[in-house]
Amino acid sequence: MSNKVFVMLSSENREVALEVGLVYPLNAVKKHWMEEVKVIIFGPSEKIVAHDIEVQERVKELQAEGIEIMACKWCSDRMGISQILEDIGIKVVYVGSIISELLKKGWSSLTF
Repeated sequence: MSNKVFVMLSSENREVALEVGLVYPLNAVKKHWMEEVKVIIFGPSEKIVAHDIEVQERVKELQAEGIEIMACKWCSDRMGISQILEDIGIKVVYVGSIISELLKKGWSSLTF
């Protein structure tokens, strides 16, 4: 069983981001539920992160705990928000191959 998880946040629903998608990874690290946690922001959720101050504050909490946060460059480029996400401190990269590698290495995934 894997002790590593990546959370894929793809919902366009702000409440999903604030109440679930960005809360679980924070608790998983703070409460030592998992050895390693990453967050991948993908698609519609990238717009929420780019434009919502409260969501950005939650992202900063995760970053302060050492959680790596990535966003999909292909999506953010199409939406014209790559620079905004980078300015928040999010790693903007093509995530398809990263997701595939994490799965091949036995990481568990959660999607919100």
